[in-house]
Amino acid sequence: MATPAAAATPQPEELPADNAARLAIFDALFSPSEPDSDTPPSAVTENELFDRVIGRLRVLVPRELHLAGEREYLREKLLACADAGLLSLGSFEGESIVALTGVLPSIRYPDGVVREYTPGLEAARERLDRDNTRLRAAQFDARALIPSCSDNPESPEFQALLASMREHGFLRQFWVAEQEDGVVVDGRARVKAAAILGINVERVKYTTDRDESFAQRRDTPLNRVMLAIQANYSRLRPETITEVHNAVAQITDRPWEETADDLTLTSEWRRAKPPKYKAQFEVKKVPFRSGEPSKVQVTPDRKVMVRSLVEAGGLSNYKVGNLAPYVTFEKARSAHSSGQPAIFAQASDLISGIAAMQREREAAKRKFEPEWDAIRAWLIKTYGADEGSATAG
Repeated sequence: MATPAAAATPQPEELPADNAARLAIFDALFSPSEPDSDTPPSAVTENELFDRVIGRLRVLVPRELHLAGEREYLREKLLACADAGLLSLGSFEGESIVALTGVLPSIRYPDGVVREYTPGLEAARERLDRDNTRLRAAQFDARALIPSCSDNPESPEFQALLASMREHGFLRQFWVAEQEDGVVVDGRARVKAAAILGINVERVKYTTDRDESFAQRRDTPLNRVMLAIQANYSRLRPETITEVHNAVAQITDRPWEETADDLTLTSEWRRAKPPKYKAQFEVKKVPFRSGEPSKVQVTPDRKVMVRSLVEAGGLSNYKVGNLAPYVTFEKARSAHSSGQPAIFAQASDLISGIAAMQREREAAKRKFEPEWDAIRAWLIKTYGADEGSATAG
């Protein structure tokens, strides 16, 4: 766990260890009685709720379901949710009845703040993750559908830009927005004109490591689609924007309107910046394989020092970078680290992130080291998909 930088620093609000399961149960119950209504739905039987939520729980907590039994596990979580005031339990004609109370559960945002849960947030995030995986595998680039005067260097517009830059140079107020991999979001014509004239380009620079890491975390294919449209919106025709949206929908295999709704639902989550602090984690070393020395560093709240895990699994430490697009990293020091802070990630994020990386590489027919399968299997065995404490060591 993190050691505060000063005695006055407040401790983060704690959430129940089984919060992911509680959110899944809440979402399975939440279905407005009428469109555009926030009224909690009518009661459902426990059997109906089981059918709605068990598939989700099998993904989230397979280990717990196996140990406790599916029906028994659900019943235990229903009692916990009832104790927390999230739902009420009753009976009717011999059947167990479950209903929401109107009280919202809580969730921790990326900035570390615990907020009331927005119904459907977790499902929306997962759908957007699938959209991004498909767009990434297809190497989708919205800019190919967005016209630029640089597409025709002989056009009057591009020639006028050349004349202006030849006369005035590269004006700083017209800087170029560029992604970390060099993809220009806004300013393709200015970059091309500058290259022709031999002029240096003014690019956006991050003022802090926090801003840079936040930008990298948000750099998804869908984010690039939105940036490409928003940065060029004033000069785009409505039909061009529709063409981009339709192209996205064809790859994601669902209407753009559904993706847009999920982007709206998750907007506050996606804008939440990770907290800026220098963390010091309390860790314990656990073995990756039986009989081996304990080398994998883990915290009491199931954060794993990624380099120690990757190396224990038989991969070189530079492979940590392969996970960056799929997992939210957190830098912190531990009693075993020296020099730069180490990279940590939640065990549940690593499990889902490795799976997403594997799906994308398979779709692109790229090599996927079998060691990643062993690492993911160890995480699932040790932590389950989201809950439970470490069992290794």
